[in-house]
Amino acid sequence: MSQDASGLSIKGESIQSLYGSYLAKEFLVNRRYQRKLVWTVDEKRSFLDSIINGYPVPLVLLAEVTTEKGRKQEIIDGMQRLNAIMSFIDQEFDINEMYFDLDTMADTKLLKDNGDIIQKTNVLDRKVCTNIVRYQIPLSVFKEAGTSHIDEVFRRLNSGGRHLSNQELRQAGVTSKFASIVRKLASNVRGDSSVSDILDLNSMKNISITNRNLDYGISVESIFWVKNNIITKEDLRQSRDEEIIADIVA
Repeated sequence: MSQDASGLSIKGESIQSLYGSYLAKEFLVNRRYQRKLVWTVDEKRSFLDSIINGYPVPLVLLAEVTTEKGRKQEIIDGMQRLNAIMSFIDQEFDINEMYFDLDTMADTKLLKDNGDIIQKTNVLDRKVCTNIVRYQIPLSVFKEAGTSHIDEVFRRLNSGGRHLSNQELRQAGVTSKFASIVRKLASNVRGDSSVSDILDLNSMKNISITNRNLDYGISVESIFWVKNNIITKEDLRQSRDEEIIADIVA
C-alpha cells in the first residue's frame, strides 16, 4: 500500500475482505451525488467475467469518514461495481446459469448455515469461486476526507462524464440548492425517498428500481412516469424524470 502527503492511499484488497466490510455495513452511499443501482444484470455479469478471467478492473475510490457509529468508508466512485460483486455472492444473479458457491468463504457458509442466504443451483466450480474471492480490487482511499473535499472530488470525476444524464451532471456540483430540490422532488415522485441521504451499500437495493432480472425495492411498473406512459423504463433508468422536473422547476 502506498500513501502520499495528501492522505490518499492506493492498495489492493481481496473480494473476501471487501465482503466482510460489506457485511459489517462499512460502505456508505451519499445520495446527494450517487445514483441508484442502475446496472443491468448483463452489465454485472460482464464485470464479474473480467474478474473471473483475471483482467484488471477500474479503481474504486473511497473516503474515510467519521460517523456516530465509528469510522466508515464513503463510496465516491465504484458503487455499481461493488454492488455487482456483493450481489453475485448473495445469489442475486447467476453467470452462465451458475451461482456463487456459498461454502467458499467462512462468512457466506455461516450465512447459509443460519438460513440467511439460500444456496441456488447450479453451483459454480469451487476453484473458480476461490479465485474470485482472492481477486484484488484496486482501491484508492482518502484519509479523513471532509464533505467539501468529497464533493469536489466527485465533481471533478463526473463533470465531464458522458455516462451521466443532464440532471446528474448538475448534481456533480452537489452543493447546488437547485440540484438538491430537483433530486428530492424526483425521489418523492418515484417513491424511493429515504430519511437520510447517507445509506449503507447494503440498503441501496431497497430504494432502487427493479431492473430486468433484478428484483429491487421499487417496482418500475408502479412509478408515475412509467405507469402513465410519460417516459420509458430505460429513460427512467437514465434519470430522464429528473431532467423533466428540472425543466419544470426552472
